[in-house]
Amino acid sequence: MLTLRAMLTARQGVDWYETVELLITTAMRRADAGAQPESETTRAVHNAHGAWRMLAREDPEGAMELCEPLVKMLTHFSEEKRTQHVLNWVDKTRMGSQ
Repeated sequence: MLTLRAMLTARQGVDWYETVELLITTAMRRADAGAQPESETTRAVHNAHGAWRMLAREDPEGAMELCEPLVKMLTHFSEEKRTQHVLNWVDKTRMGSQ
């Protein structure tokens, strides 16, 4: 049920912050439960990163707030490229605000 809610929320795209939080929670709960199919968990992980990218464009402050849980999730799923993308964005954003 949580997976369905996450996917519907992601498709609506109304509140990117809430969508990212929900997708992170969904991915981690699915992993903890060993939910099948694993492809649905992977989709939630990838969608969380994609939604976070939208959030970063529209609300950099909100995106910064979600960086830590997003990076933890991406690291958990060995998503090195996506993890590096987030960390690079954080570094670039912090440098620009100084």
